[in-house]
Amino acid sequence: MVKIHFLGHSSFKLVYPHTSILIDPFINNTCIEPSFKRLIDSPVKENELNDVSLILVSHEHFDHFDKKAIESIAQKNNSVVVGHESVLQKLKLHKRFLCPITIGQKIELRKLAIEGITAHHPNSFFPIGFLIDSGKEKIYHAGDTDLIDEFDEIKADIALLPIGGTYTMDLVDGVKATKSMKPKIVIPMHYNTFSMIKADALEFKHKIEKSLLETKPVILKPGESFHY
Repeated sequence: MVKIHFLGHSSFKLVYPHTSILIDPFINNTCIEPSFKRLIDSPVKENELNDVSLILVSHEHFDHFDKKAIESIAQKNNSVVVGHESVLQKLKLHKRFLCPITIGQKIELRKLAIEGITAHHPNSFFPIGFLIDSGKEKIYHAGDTDLIDEFDEIKADIALLPIGGTYTMDLVDGVKATKSMKPKIVIPMHYNTFSMIKADALEFKHKIEKSLLETKPVILKPGESFHY
């Protein structure tokens, strides 16, 4: 059993019976450019994120790597932060809090197996996706990525995929990625947070349901949860 709590944009909290994971936290918007004005606020505050054992960071961009929140949450919860070494070096945390990972590498933490997955995001130095295996279900978080051939090789029960376009896959490519992976559940992310990544999640849902896929699309509003 896992509870998937959507925290807006690409951020999720995965709650397992024995542990919990925070992925790509984005609570404080540090970007002052008008085009990155946040249209949908974070449904949680830093002090509300308790019992976080692991924090996964897909890359260094501000909307996935909330440095202030990560440092605060990690110190409060004694969390281990997992990400590429170049990202972890930006954190003012003792090395005991840090666990670097590279693409293709598998690590075991808190009774979970975590694998670094290829991501194609040219604006980032070392983008990475994550495949999280509890032994009962596998959850894939794509981070920021375009459509890639490697989707054919990813075997996940639940896929968390960007659909906003501009800096990631758009809605159509999100459907193509779902068709390649054939997960049991797909949850769209990284859309409608900024004006340039507007997308209709219901259209994404309709395209999945209209296909021959057995995949179930689940649309979550920020703050909503899904149990699997």
